[in-house]
Amino acid sequence: MRNSSRFVVASLCIAIAGCGGGGVDVPEGPMPSGGSFTGVWHSPQYGRMQMVQTGSNVVGEYEKDERTGRLQGTAHGNVMRFEWSEAREMVAGRPVTTRGRGYFHYAVGDDGDHYIRGEWGVDNNMSGGGPWNAVRDRRAQGA
Repeated sequence: MRNSSRFVVASLCIAIAGCGGGGVDVPEGPMPSGGSFTGVWHSPQYGRMQMVQTGSNVVGEYEKDERTGRLQGTAHGNVMRFEWSEAREMVAGRPVTTRGRGYFHYAVGDDGDHYIRGEWGVDNNMSGGGPWNAVRDRRAQGA
């Protein structure tokens, strides 16, 4: 195999591994009735989140304490896989940006509230960083 062919094969393997989500298998199911990632969400880990879903594309932002972040991803049924980036300003005027991937699993609870439960990871990993959970604000569903 020529060097250029090896490079293409290696690059393809890396791209496929990156898209695979860092080894996390997240089973997809149908979106619950009335479900959408659009809305204002409250996360114990990441504060107030606002997301907008258009077709299968989802974009959003979140803010808690000294951190602000953005996420964008794709929804398939009740699962959203996303990339996130976050700026934290622990020292005034010196923000530090980190990036990663993650996933949310959408469900409606017995209480009628809409929940997302998932994980986040650093760089190309979809897990390993910690939980990322939220409940949708009933008062601001379309906001």
